[in-house]
Amino acid sequence: MSGSEDRGDLQTVLAARIDPGARSRISAQEFDGIPCLEISLPRPFRALFTTRIGGDSGGVFESLNLSPYSEDDPAAVERNRARIAGLIGRRLVSPAQAHELRVVGSAEYVQEEYGSPCDGLTVHCEIDKELAALLLFADCVPVVLCGEMDMAVVHAGWRGLLGGVIQQAGRSLMGMPGTAVIGPSIGPCCFAVDDEVASAFAGRFGPDVVAGAPDGARPRVDLWAAAAKAVEELNIHPSQVVNPRICTSCNTDLFFSYRAEGPVTGRHGCLGWVSSG
Repeated sequence: MSGSEDRGDLQTVLAARIDPGARSRISAQEFDGIPCLEISLPRPFRALFTTRIGGDSGGVFESLNLSPYSEDDPAAVERNRARIAGLIGRRLVSPAQAHELRVVGSAEYVQEEYGSPCDGLTVHCEIDKELAALLLFADCVPVVLCGEMDMAVVHAGWRGLLGGVIQQAGRSLMGMPGTAVIGPSIGPCCFAVDDEVASAFAGRFGPDVVAGAPDGARPRVDLWAAAAKAVEELNIHPSQVVNPRICTSCNTDLFFSYRAEGPVTGRHGCLGWVSSG
């Protein structure tokens, strides 16, 4: 954070980093001292992206680390997660993630007694109304798909994007989604890859998702553009694809970043649930 920004007004700082084109659909809010990005979705569905601010974790995990799979103090992580659950008044369903393509219903996952990992959860307006889907991120792309009867929260790493995890999430919904939101994640400014990965993205999504590599630098892939093309394959109109365009690697004061901070870091979250109001 630059010296000109007042850390005491994190909601204002967060709001200033939202791309102007997304500000009508995504807003910076603060809930009980936790700054978040709240998504405007058709009721009764709600979703938000947490930041790394507002929790009990310390050191490299400061402070709202939500990952029980990290090397953080488990008691601190549990308090952080309990705070989020209390904030929205729902039981969190938060699977282990494997950078694969499995997408399941939230209640179904609970019935599995938290068995196999998955990278997407659906939330139905009746079946899952007591639950909240929580997936964790530190550069990978969060994607929220919303239809009339249900929604999906998706963890889309580069492998999942190439493999079709967004398409799988769309197929897992009871009706076709009409809205998609791409959340804070590593931007095209920072996601440098090797030639093989760049070629795979160009082949799957077109050459415009890959930036050139001047002076021998590694090519960069635009995961946001790839995710936008993937959701458009679900017949979601481009006007209904929302992206705050916040790069986690460039904004480590507000978000965790595996690329910028190394493997020992925390995870922020994307939550989706059904409003009771």
